[in-house]
Amino acid sequence: MLPKQRKAIPHAFVLDAISTLSPYTRPMFGRLAIYVKDKIVLILRDKPKSTADNGVWLATTQEHHQSLRREFPNMRSIQVLGKRVTGWQVLPVDAPDFESAALRACELVLAADPRIGKIPGARTSKSGSKATGRSSKQIKTSKKHGSTINFDTVREIGLALPGVQESIAYGSPALKVHGKLLACMPSHRSAEPGSLVVRIDFDNRAELLAADPDVYYVTDHYLNYTSVLVRLSRVTPDVLRDLLGMAHKFVTARRA
Repeated sequence: MLPKQRKAIPHAFVLDAISTLSPYTRPMFGRLAIYVKDKIVLILRDKPKSTADNGVWLATTQEHHQSLRREFPNMRSIQVLGKRVTGWQVLPVDAPDFESAALRACELVLAADPRIGKIPGARTSKSGSKATGRSSKQIKTSKKHGSTINFDTVREIGLALPGVQESIAYGSPALKVHGKLLACMPSHRSAEPGSLVVRIDFDNRAELLAADPDVYYVTDHYLNYTSVLVRLSRVTPDVLRDLLGMAHKFVTARRA
């Protein structure tokens, strides 16, 4: 049997440019996350079937967008997360200045520019000034809203979607659409308390996990199911509405 070939690193010149910092990488379902010490600084993305956000993602926050855009005029929020503004910003591979912009981003990382880099799992400020931006997939932490999110909120938002009904799944409260599971409280012990199981496809799940592992996660039990686990304490009602809308589109499309 031939040895399995290793996938080529997308935009490998970026790693070369910051090699003096001894960065380390973690694969994330077709993307490559780059860490320097305890911070995630960049994500390299080059997916052949979903190209809109291919390029170099900058780990930043909304408060820095304006100043960074002066450095990177073609920088924009990643589109795959479904919101107009997201904390994660991409230097698009199809922009005419892609390589020079990516190398400039590397210079900022080398200089420890505070505008680039986030500690995964770190809470954002109370004012929200360091939030990563509202998104159906990349969700900012909000103590004001997060503390009140529970299945009652999920039920209220979900039942406003066409065809959704309250139900039970594996002994836990659930929402279903046309008899198919949309979302439920997890019954498996591997899930963290205060989580929600939401039905989405594998590709969108990959984007969630890459964009905000502080909010989204998956355990071995759920790995082969088209679903993602969401920490309800770290979502807002607006983002939960977007997430359930995404799940509704996925489940009803499978039924068609």
